[in-house]
Amino acid sequence: MIPCTYTKTFPVDEWGRLGGFYSLADVPIAGYKELTREGTVLARDRETQLYEVEDFETGRVLVVPMNDVVLEEEG
Repeated sequence: MIPCTYTKTFPVDEWGRLGGFYSLADVPIAGYKELTREGTVLARDRETQLYEVEDFETGRVLVVPMNDVVLEEEG
């Protein structure tokens, strides 16, 4: 597993927090925002240029294009 940061568009509530099914709060979605978050790469598909990333904070597993992921140096 490789630590990374990734950028993805998420639904957010009126306070800019993750919303929709990314939140346990029953607050309406106010819009969508591109967020950069920390995670861990679980898998890579070179053919489709996608990473499977587990979000560090929520534990959710997302599929993210390789261009939107920055791998962190181990060491």
